[in-house]
Order: sequence, then C-alpha cells, then structure tokens
Amino acid sequence: MTQSQQNKDAVVEVFSGTAWESDMVKSLLQDAGIECFLKNNILNSYAPQPFAAGGVRIMILNSDYADARAIVEDYLMKMKAGNV
Repeated sequence: MTQSQQNKDAVVEVFSGTAWESDMVKSLLQDAGIECFLKNNILNSYAPQPFAAGGVRIMILNSDYADARAIVEDYLMKMKAGNV
C-alpha cells in the first residue's frame, strides 16, 4: 500500500460534541452513505440519572472527509438557526 493510499484510508475526526449531537450527526452521515463510528462514547451509569459524557467524536475515513464535512457544516448552520 502506498503512502497516498494510507493517507486516504486513515481514520480522522469530523465532528465532536455531546452524545446527542454526535448521534444526530452520525445518523446524517450514515444516511448519506458515509461509514462512521463514535469514539469516547462513555455512559456514566453510577449517577442517579445516567448522563452521557461530552466530547464524543465522530470518526470517518479521510477519503470521505470533504463530503462528511459538508454535511456537518449544514447541520451546524441549521442548529444555529434553530431549524433542527
């Protein structure tokens, strides 16, 4: 495998947010056919009412970054405008 292919297939972060936000963005990416997974998705089950830790990151292949970033930017603009 060449260095170029390795860079293209590297796993990179495209978004970081709360568990709720990350699940929403993950769903949007998967609907667009972009494979992704959550990293650092830890649920604290010792609290009286469990809460999800912040800083949940969405990881994708570098080759999907441009398309994924466009989806994330659209989501963030809609969130800011209150349309999500």
